Amino acid sequence: MASNFDFLKTIDKELYEIILDGEKLFRDEYFNQCTIQLRIFAEKMAKKILNHTNPNLTFDDTLNCLKDKIKTQEEKEFIEDLFFIKKIGNKSAHGEETAPKDTLEAIERAFEAAINYAYSKKKNEKLKKLQFDITLLVTQKPVKENKLVDKYIELAQEKKEELLNLKQGEFNSLVEKKDENGFKDKNYITNSKKYKKKELTPTQKKIKEKVKQAKKNLKQNINTPKKDTKKKKSKKQKKTAKLKHILFIIFVIISLIFILKMLIAF
Repeated sequence: MASNFDFLKTIDKELYEIILDGEKLFRDEYFNQCTIQLRIFAEKMAKKILNHTNPNLTFDDTLNCLKDKIKTQEEKEFIEDLFFIKKIGNKSAHGEETAPKDTLEAIERAFEAAINYAYSKKKNEKLKKLQFDITLLVTQKPVKENKLVDKYIELAQEKKEELLNLKQGEFNSLVEKKDENGFKDKNYITNSKKYKKKELTPTQKKIKEKVKQAKKNLKQNINTPKKDTKKKKSKKQKKTAKLKHILFIIFVIISLIFILKMLIAF
């Protein structure tokens, strides 16, 4: 299984074994025991850096000696990380409960301190580019393996975006804005030869001419006012009609008188 501290395997196997146990305790949620193991890891590393042979030298003595020799910012950060790990490890050793977030911070600081320690041994610039991976700590698998499905989803999303951009580019190349009322096809502008009207055949010309003439005639018929077809009556006809009307009235009067006499007689 992989570990954030695999780079220590070829540099210092003793430290590597100690920190592996610390990671395992964290995964098993033994946070107090984990911080105590991290304190052991930090003390061993500090004594290796100081390179002092006195077996009675305490952790505090070692850190103070290293503190006096600080020359660079990296050395200062290295000592600060070790002090933090010692402090939280001492609390756990005295029975105080350690929060998971504090334990995690201690592991991250142990990682940074281990980077500085390894660099002091090998001077390999690649060590400074290493990043702590919480997922690797918990699962013992690199992110690229643990997030394989997410990677494929992300890849599919990128392909989708690429396709959408391609289609949008094609659309933009075919269409340009004409005015606020619509769009114009760029192909009509760039390839106008394709849109030239074809010449009509003689038969088509005749049909077109007849249609044109029919439209013209229809338009004229619509616009031409209708003539009054009723003929005006002559004076003679008027007099005859008037005479007929008078005679009809006289006939009606006589008929009425006759009917009255008949009724009186009976």
